[in-house]
Amino acid sequence: MPDAGMFAAADQITVAAHDLAVVIESDAEVAEAVGLVEEAQKRAGV
Repeated sequence: MPDAGMFAAADQITVAAHDLAVVIESDAEVAEAVGLVEEAQKRAGV
């Protein structure tokens, strides 16, 4: 079995992506979501 920590993180990312796909209704909202993810990546050093 893969490392439980990595599995848990991947699972949470998958759930978050699904939730975004359900609620995003316009191109502007997609752009905003992408911007938020990019900011989070920079803060996390990814």
